[in-house]
Parts: sequence; structure tokens; C-alpha cells
Amino acid sequence: MGYTLNSRKWEDSPKSAIDAALDMDALFTPQVTGTILPNGTVSDKTFTIYRELSNGEQVELNSGVRRGYHAESYHHLLEIAEAMFPNSTTGMQVYDEGAMLVFTQQVAEPYTFGDGDLMVSNIMYTASLNSTLPSAATGFSFRPFCTNQLGLGQLQFSQKRTKNHDRLMFDKAKVMAEAAGQFDALISNAKVLKGLRMDKFLLRRTLDEVAPLLDEEANAKARSHAEKRREGILYFYAEEVEKFGENAWALYQAVQSYEFHTVAGSGKGTELKQVRVVTEPEKAQRLTSLAEQVMLARV
Repeated sequence: MGYTLNSRKWEDSPKSAIDAALDMDALFTPQVTGTILPNGTVSDKTFTIYRELSNGEQVELNSGVRRGYHAESYHHLLEIAEAMFPNSTTGMQVYDEGAMLVFTQQVAEPYTFGDGDLMVSNIMYTASLNSTLPSAATGFSFRPFCTNQLGLGQLQFSQKRTKNHDRLMFDKAKVMAEAAGQFDALISNAKVLKGLRMDKFLLRRTLDEVAPLLDEEANAKARSHAEKRREGILYFYAEEVEKFGENAWALYQAVQSYEFHTVAGSGKGTELKQVRVVTEPEKAQRLTSLAEQVMLARV
């Protein structure tokens, strides 16, 4: 599935969510019109959501929606995010001329492990006018060394757009507490995994559980996939080991790099697939979660 995408990052100099949205032309007001039937009749049962661009062009954002669909501007979500964490927006993605919006905020100072490794606590916000993405805030960590984005769990959620659409009245104290709790749990596990030495025997044993190779009885395509998956993880593991040594955290990050950069980072719709690594970790980071469980169980 292909999407047109406009994307920018301000990691070195975060800015306000409103200013970012202005830069990305994401502060438009969506319009609604009845579906036009072949004979020219305008339906009062289904509707099209559209916007007008600065050049006068009109672009469709959603079609065939029923009466009561809530076509609200992104302005309210952006205002709430900015009120909670001022001048902290580090990136924004606008898909299909505004049909979908994704933006991120850095919400705490980076945590350093003292060995050159850093983790940064962030929140990713998603919203859409085409029902592709729910209105939601998800905690995630960003690791500069490998640029991995690790989803930590949803902080607050609003249903998809209907006439009863929740206006996302985020509770700042709750969001901050949940984000901090998720990040603290990650750092605690990271320290444990950094202390677990990964010798060749333990490496092979762990990979056999997380990314097993297949025997000759399996079909050739499945065997090839399993071999390439193992090779991909070992490639990222070698990079980790060169910088941080042979430990379980290095393997954990190698598995996550494989899922984020190789699996989600290839083919069409890469950016949106990587968004879903953060927002749907139970689906898109299955191997990463399994690796964590397997290695923590050995401590």
C-alpha cells in the first residue's frame, strides 16, 4: 500500500507542535460533502471528507463515510500535546495530504548507561481522517546508536472518529506518570541484560528459541526465510558487540533492529510500517518481546 508522505524532523532543536503543524500544512479544517451519484444527485446518506490546498486544489481524505462521522481538525490534539510538553516536538509525518498525522515529542532528558549508550523517552501521537490510525498517544524509547524506536505501550486512547468522538482530554499527570513508568521499566531491564554475558553457547541457544532455523523437511522458501532472519539478526548483533560488547542487551537490540529496520523498513509504506512498530508492538515486535522474555528468564 503506497502513501504520499511529507516528513520532517527537529531532533536537535525541538519546536512547538503548532509550529511544526504549520510547517507541515497540517492545521487545515476538513470539509464534508455528500457523495455525488452518477446522475448528479448528492447523497444525504454517505459523505466525502476533503480539504482545499493552498493552490486551490481539492483533495479527498476519506469517502463513503456515514452520517455522524466526526471530521475534526487536528488542531485540538496538537494544542493538548503542546500544553502537556511545550516545545518538545521532534518529528512530524503527514500522509496523503493530511488524511493521517503522526508526530513525536521528547518528554524527558536522555538516560545514559555510562558506556556511550543512550535511551530517550518519547511519545508518539497518531490521528487520521480516514480511520486508518486511531487517535492515540503511545510511549516509546529512541536509541540514537541504532535509531531504533521501541514501543512501550499506549498511554491514552480515543476511539476512531464518530459523532461521539472523545476530544482527547489528556490528563498530563497520568500521561507523565505512565510514560515515566514504562521508561523506568525499560531501563531496569536494560541494566539486567547488559550484565548478562552472551557467550557463543548462550547466543546460539537463545537464537534457536527466538529465530530458529528449519530442518531439511521444511519447504525451501520457509528455510530460506529463517536463514535470512538469523543472518539479519547476527549482522546487527555484530554491530552492537563492536560498540558495547557481548551481552544480552546487544542481542535484544539486534533483534529489535531486525524488526524495525529490516522487516518494517523494507518494501512499500516503510514509514507507516515503522509507526506501527511503535503503536502495535505486540504484532510488529513479536521477536523482540520474545527475546526479552527468554533472556530475562535466564538471569
